[in-house]
Amino acid sequence: MSEKGKDISVSLADFSLALARLQETETRYCVVGGLAVGQWAEILLPPSLRKEFPLPVRSKDIDLRAEKSDAMMFVRNLKDAGAKPGIVIKRIPKDGERSFPSIAVPLTLPATSSIGGDTPTTIEALSGLPLLDEPGPFGTILHHGTPLRYGDIYLLDPCSLLVCKLNALHTRPPGESENDKIHARILSFVIPRFISKALRRYKDGKDSYHPGKDASRLASFLRKDPWQGLIPEEERRRVLESVPPG
Repeated sequence: MSEKGKDISVSLADFSLALARLQETETRYCVVGGLAVGQWAEILLPPSLRKEFPLPVRSKDIDLRAEKSDAMMFVRNLKDAGAKPGIVIKRIPKDGERSFPSIAVPLTLPATSSIGGDTPTTIEALSGLPLLDEPGPFGTILHHGTPLRYGDIYLLDPCSLLVCKLNALHTRPPGESENDKIHARILSFVIPRFISKALRRYKDGKDSYHPGKDASRLASFLRKDPWQGLIPEEERRRVLESVPPG
């Protein structure tokens, strides 16, 4: 996840070719976290608003919602492009009701036009996202939110990304959530444009995706404690006013 300081070193563009290759193997994943927020901003924010934010978003790592086998396909693609992966770190949550197993794969990306030299980073692959997803029966995970394809990359829908940011703002220690605040503000501008565009495409028969379910889930959090007080009222109101009825 993005944090301030010298460790912020990569953008989504540094992973785009390896992510695009996942189409060939029908790998199930979606990009989450700050890099996904930044990509939605690039897609939907007009130039006048983009100037208000540090775009493109850069991070010390890339976050995916993906099972281990799917994440390792991504690692293989990066390795084929010259990256040097390290030892896989498996993380078992202490609270299985609120968190989910994940893996972290440290690796070094080779120098490119956007990276001046070999750059250490990490792939964080989460089997489920706290607050958004739920434990299911027999060790399964009930995923919520919608992976949406833009170009050759799958991104989690922005309404669900804001749910994840609410969780980060609620659980991270003071002083460690400044970027989450920035990302939440970006999403407060992105979401109304996203909903408007998605509804228009749905009504015109150009897309089967309807944003109502994802938007309503977000609204349910923004209307109750402790979540409704985690972002400024202006941002909360902007999002809620864009949620379609029903």
